[in-house]
Amino acid sequence: MKTSYILQIFLSLIISVGATSCSDDDDYNPAPEKINFVLENDLLSFQKESASNSFCIKSEVAPQIDCGANWVNLELERLTASIYRLNVTVAENSGNDRTAIVKIISGTETKTLAINQSSTPQASVSDITAWLGMGWNPGNHMDAYKNGVADELCDFNYPLTQELFDKVKAAGFKTVRLPVTWLGHIGPAPDYKIDGRLERVVEIVGYAEKAGLNIIVNIHHDGSGGYGYWLDFKPAAANVAKNLEVQDQIQKVWTQIAERFVDTGDFLIFEAFNEIHDGDWGWGANLTDNGRQYGLLNEWLQIFVDAVRSTGGKNATRYLGIPGYAGGWELIEHLEIPKDPTIGRMLVSVHCYSPGKFCQEFYDEGGNWTYLPEWGHTATEGKYPADDVDEEGLANIFRGLKARFTDNNIPVYIGEFTCTNRPSGRETEFRDYYLEYFCKAAHDCGLAPVFWDNNGPGLGAGQGAIFNRQTGEIIQNNASAVAAMVRAVSDDSPEYTLQSIYDRAPVKIEE
Repeated sequence: MKTSYILQIFLSLIISVGATSCSDDDDYNPAPEKINFVLENDLLSFQKESASNSFCIKSEVAPQIDCGANWVNLELERLTASIYRLNVTVAENSGNDRTAIVKIISGTETKTLAINQSSTPQASVSDITAWLGMGWNPGNHMDAYKNGVADELCDFNYPLTQELFDKVKAAGFKTVRLPVTWLGHIGPAPDYKIDGRLERVVEIVGYAEKAGLNIIVNIHHDGSGGYGYWLDFKPAAANVAKNLEVQDQIQKVWTQIAERFVDTGDFLIFEAFNEIHDGDWGWGANLTDNGRQYGLLNEWLQIFVDAVRSTGGKNATRYLGIPGYAGGWELIEHLEIPKDPTIGRMLVSVHCYSPGKFCQEFYDEGGNWTYLPEWGHTATEGKYPADDVDEEGLANIFRGLKARFTDNNIPVYIGEFTCTNRPSGRETEFRDYYLEYFCKAAHDCGLAPVFWDNNGPGLGAGQGAIFNRQTGEIIQNNASAVAAMVRAVSDDSPEYTLQSIYDRAPVKIEE
């Protein structure tokens, strides 16, 4: 884990002061600048189990620590002349919820740290995966925009409704990821005030609550790389002043969103961003800049966490979704989990559109918009390349995520995956097979899948809707696909295994 954001600021300030040039006048000795007394956090939250966390203190003198709670152990560590780290360890809580107040004294100033410990055990990765269950994205809806302005009703959309959310729940889904683009709805600096669009998001979150669904709210196309929107990564990576401007807006936008939901329950999850990159989808300057862009995204994620947590209330312990560079699993090794004053409430978000030519679309040599019709070990020769991602390749992607995150008690949800609607019986069989195998392989690795419904109601390339947005009904031939996905993440019976799905693949046709 990298040094926290506030510590980076502290250290940069110290370095800048130290680097100030000396006067030619040897007798000139300006008074040293006063070091302000600052706590990185004033609240730490723990679950029932014994655990440790830490935060930084900026102080001109060594701070004095006063705490009368015998279940709290405190150790102060000096990092620089004016930066200290307070290491906090709590004993296991065998009683009721409890709070300790720690006094931190620097000279004549006193600040307080509240340490809360619940009597509820920390949820396991498997518990969280089961809680999230099967998920659904109403894609190209609240994230849709035209001419730089987000509009729920553009592209002939219907408004999202309570009826739709009720039917999504009835179909077996447990979570809705609500992609939200805020373009055109954020005012100018310095306040960056969000207009009434925030209230519409509040209304939709209410649909989820009433339906008994979890819901994930994010910042979506505001960070569409290369298009010059306010969350534009490329100029921020190249210019310090631009980066500071964007960071300020991130802090203020997420603070507003969090404040509006400060009393909303745990069914609401915040996801920092969508697919942040420089316009080249992971094939740009990120490959040649010695980690500059990866580090910048990690800084932005820390700002997001700090902004949400600072609003208190339910946000002090809300689950937060953290995406990697360009959103996909391919570059996730560069993601660093932000420092969080609350233990065990961080989720990693990845997208997986593998294999792309089967589950999505591409232009063939003749310039036709198409897709590969079959997938896996029973695909007809010539209809799926042997060197592309097959069953084992897909499972290995998820095993890699498991090794990096879930095996280390960090839950992961696959915020986007899909497979376009197929027009024929055999193609539909392969689609259903892929979706069931995908979801089961993810589930077995402790990953919660969230289907990307692109609102394309037809059949063939570019058509990936499973729900009619107006009525909530399952459309086309998707009832079998929905049933397969839901079963894959909910059926843990011994006879239902990844191998059993593999053995039920569509029959191979020899030509």
